[in-house]
Amino acid sequence: MKSTKFLNVWALAAALMLPMVSCSDDNEDQTKEPDVNPADNMTLLVLNRGNYQANNASLNLIDLATGDNTDIYQTDNKSGLGDAAQDLLQEGNNYYVTVTNSNRIVKLGQTGKLLAEANPTDSVGGPVNPRSMVLNGGKLYVTYFYNHAVGVLDAETMQEEKRIPVGRYPEGITMANNKLYVANSGGNDYPNYGNTISVIDLSTETVTDTIEVVINPTIVKADSEGDVYVVSMGNYSDDEATLVPNTLQRIDAETQEVDTLGNGTLITIVNDKLYNIYAQFNSTSADMRFEIYNTQTEQKESDNFITDGTTFTSPNSLDVDPKTGAIAICNYVYEETNTLYLFSAEGKQLVEPFDTKGYDSYKVLFLE
Repeated sequence: MKSTKFLNVWALAAALMLPMVSCSDDNEDQTKEPDVNPADNMTLLVLNRGNYQANNASLNLIDLATGDNTDIYQTDNKSGLGDAAQDLLQEGNNYYVTVTNSNRIVKLGQTGKLLAEANPTDSVGGPVNPRSMVLNGGKLYVTYFYNHAVGVLDAETMQEEKRIPVGRYPEGITMANNKLYVANSGGNDYPNYGNTISVIDLSTETVTDTIEVVINPTIVKADSEGDVYVVSMGNYSDDEATLVPNTLQRIDAETQEVDTLGNGTLITIVNDKLYNIYAQFNSTSADMRFEIYNTQTEQKESDNFITDGTTFTSPNSLDVDPKTGAIAICNYVYEETNTLYLFSAEGKQLVEPFDTKGYDSYKVLFLE
């Protein structure tokens, strides 16, 4: 009898406990946040330079939620963007685009509608071939490749206010320490490449310093502390003995001294992290590197920010979303529309790679 009574009490206790356990599981399921793919509702704006002298540059708006891909410039203006688009900036609801071979600097509305444009020329009426831009204080500063100068434009009207002479064939431009840093590539003087960065004081809009770097500098980016990072493309030599490879250097904000960090081909800086792809011309996927430097500590954080084994034949762009840490890389294939890869901050593909529907895809903006 005692045994039976004990079993009955145990059974009753067990029965009372079951719903309590079940309820606990239900609560855990209800409070657990579902995994969210940041790409599910992402909208991207992709600048495509177009094929060489094919006059088919484009500006494609890609909605990943719907799969829509629209050349917004063509759609809104019923004409093409031009030949060899080079740079893209966003300021509020407006976009600015340089189109090098068409000698255009255009200001666009949110839908791609042309609001204003500049077509600067040299002293004899020839094109200056605008390349890269920065915005500051209502002014647009643009490198003029063939004019060896930086143009100063009113960002509202697109009227040129001033022209600042710099070094030979300027490419990239960035802003730090109330100064502009301009990469003078000397690119059209092969094999006599340039090797300087012109420093422009924004208060006077004049060149106040010239800094020597590795030959053929093309990209300059500034971090939050005012250090400036420079990518020089070198000399493209096929001879290992004479090759000057793609090189990544840093200009100290206080001393203006130059340190060499290693090799680099494409860089971007987001949230105090410098993302660097080293992909020397004609390199194989096994030779490429995908690194992250912490610009605060000035130490390398990662030797490979692509962690899922994805490889590339010719990475052509590198952009990072400041909010989600998502990484966009376009892969270039000659005379074919390019493929865009999206990775999480952890380096894993967020979606299947997709067609940009543009040629020579070169820059990606993550839109709100």
